[in-house]
Amino acid sequence: MAYLILGNSAAGIAAAERIRQIDKNNSITILSDEPHAAYSRCLTSYYLGGQVTEQDMYLRANNFYQAMGISFQPNQKAAAVNPDKKQVVTNQDNIYSYDKLLIATGASANRPSLPGIESDGVFSLRTMDDAKAIEVACQSGRQAVVLGGGLVSLKVAAALNQRGMNVTVLVGSNRVMSQNLGDTAAALVEEQLAHIGITVKKGTRPVSIESDADGTVTGVKLRNGDVYQADLVIVGKGVRPNSSFLKETGLVNGGGEPLKVNRRQETALQNIYAAGDVALTYNILDENYSYSAIWPNALEQGGVAGTNMAGLTREYPGSIPMNSASFGGVPVIAAGITQPRAEGYTLIEEKDAKGNYRMLVLADGRLVGFTLFGDTSRAGLYTGIIKSRKQFPSDQALWQKPRNYLSLAGISTYQ
Repeated sequence: MAYLILGNSAAGIAAAERIRQIDKNNSITILSDEPHAAYSRCLTSYYLGGQVTEQDMYLRANNFYQAMGISFQPNQKAAAVNPDKKQVVTNQDNIYSYDKLLIATGASANRPSLPGIESDGVFSLRTMDDAKAIEVACQSGRQAVVLGGGLVSLKVAAALNQRGMNVTVLVGSNRVMSQNLGDTAAALVEEQLAHIGITVKKGTRPVSIESDADGTVTGVKLRNGDVYQADLVIVGKGVRPNSSFLKETGLVNGGGEPLKVNRRQETALQNIYAAGDVALTYNILDENYSYSAIWPNALEQGGVAGTNMAGLTREYPGSIPMNSASFGGVPVIAAGITQPRAEGYTLIEEKDAKGNYRMLVLADGRLVGFTLFGDTSRAGLYTGIIKSRKQFPSDQALWQKPRNYLSLAGISTYQ
């Protein structure tokens, strides 16, 4: 039995560890398109902001692969999969055979087709090498422009701000984190960004990235003709699953789309599994599959895939969308359904004298989402209640004393 794992991040490492727990002897090979041992992509913005070191980013000890009996193959990017021959061909023209294959290739930063986007000084932040390249380009007192108001964009903006750069965030919508936060929470985040010195411009439409004769970025031009000076530009426009190498297998149509799996993380092809940011996630709220590229989902899906690859049976229990960040030491967390667009939902909101904000979203007596700004101490409690899918006797009971109803919800512990 030969296990082959494409991807060396959360899902791939979790799968390898689970396989080795069950199968002590058969070979496990991990291919990575990067030169580094497994590290946390979640920490790239914190590395850029100087809050963690490179060593802090690594997930396992230096001897991890050797101790686990794993053959780690860096700089081997999967170029094609041949399911009939059970082989993977890499960009180095190397061929790896498998009996069980896990596709955990993650996702890459989505870069829009703007004129000038290939100019020197224009970056996306997805990998450790991205963070190191941005770090070299950072200069205190100079101008940085961040395109996009999503979570990653704002975390990068905060990191550049910590490095002393003058940061402007250009947002296309009418608020930051528009996919995660409602108006009130978004306004609080915007106030906090302004407090730490980050400028946010909403309703903007970049049309080009300007550069000098040497091809070095000088600014970002908007549809209305305004130009924002920039010595550094960060593009944060979401991610695309790394699936284009699978076009010949029939698992995807054109690439850049997530893989469909069942709850055992199996694809439509026998002995081929998928997990993490390249796969669709089973969502317990709507009991359907959706794309949610977050670290905890990848870890759990990888463990489920590894269990099934090794011959045991386990189903992915499902997840809820969740995003969290901290700006100037003030945290914000949004999970589940935070912006209901249909009837039948109840929203309960509160903002206290200290500036903390809390919103719960309920449907049919169940907690289905929450947003916390400032005081996030109940995040684990609320997450557990959502996953329990149990009904509560009243909205106010859940709002005022949720811990009193843990036994009713079938929750014995919470984080």
